[in-house]
Amino acid sequence: MFNSRIYWRIWIITGILIFIFITLFKGLELNVILITTAISAAGISLLIEALLFKQFIWKKFPNIFYPWLCSIPFIGGRWEGTVQSDYIFPDTGEKSGPIPASMDIKHEFDKITVTLETGKSYSSSYVSDIWIDEADRKYLCYTYYNDADENRDKNPNHDGTAKLRILKDSNEEIILEGHYFTGRKTSGKMTFRRIDKNNSKV
Repeated sequence: MFNSRIYWRIWIITGILIFIFITLFKGLELNVILITTAISAAGISLLIEALLFKQFIWKKFPNIFYPWLCSIPFIGGRWEGTVQSDYIFPDTGEKSGPIPASMDIKHEFDKITVTLETGKSYSSSYVSDIWIDEADRKYLCYTYYNDADENRDKNPNHDGTAKLRILKDSNEEIILEGHYFTGRKTSGKMTFRRIDKNNSKV
């Protein structure tokens, strides 16, 4: 999701700069004070990384870190689209039409969480990540647990995996398109467009 080499290089350099600043302020002495200064510099840089960067800067300005630090643009928010399953109803022998669905994505700096709801069921991711193939195509991949709101005998709880390609349309708006498959030996297509760019509180 992000370039770890650049990211940790930034924080190492930040720690070194803080150490130099504190050392110059206190005076250079090769004793216990110098050791405590180094520990203090490391602690301050980690505190800035955990609290200031991840909890404030990233949440307020996530788009400024793509593409030089983050491998994908910010995809958090609410999405709406359709799910088209290949499931064939035994009583009719036919497939259902596209099912309207809403998806919420919580995109943190180092983590993505996905929930999806239809009129009949809801699902939550428990493993998710970004995959970039050799052609530099970017995908949101996640494994989820699905629970039905009703008719659980016909629509039992199950696990599934989705792989959604992160694309841009003609208006440079991000869309998500891809496929999923489940432990019930069903699969299908998914297409989503973002309607709200505020990071979801999944």
